[in-house]
Amino acid sequence: MRAQMLKWGNSLAVRIPKPVAEEASLKEGDAIEIEVAEEGTIQLLRIGKVPTLAQLVSQITPENRYAEVGTGLERGKEAVEW
Repeated sequence: MRAQMLKWGNSLAVRIPKPVAEEASLKEGDAIEIEVAEEGTIQLLRIGKVPTLAQLVSQITPENRYAEVGTGLERGKEAVEW
């Protein structure tokens, strides 16, 4: 399928035809990364969704936790009562 390069401000733009977008399951707002694969070849790579805090915390295990780090004595108003 052919498309045409268009000027968009100081950049260039290409419209992705609807059948191609549907086949690639692309929709408005999807994040993609653009790479030059070889001279004259461009790849569009889908960027995964940004994980939520809950998803990140669920991946914490005893094996990948850091030990507690001491920062020395309290100074000024650093004291916190727990």
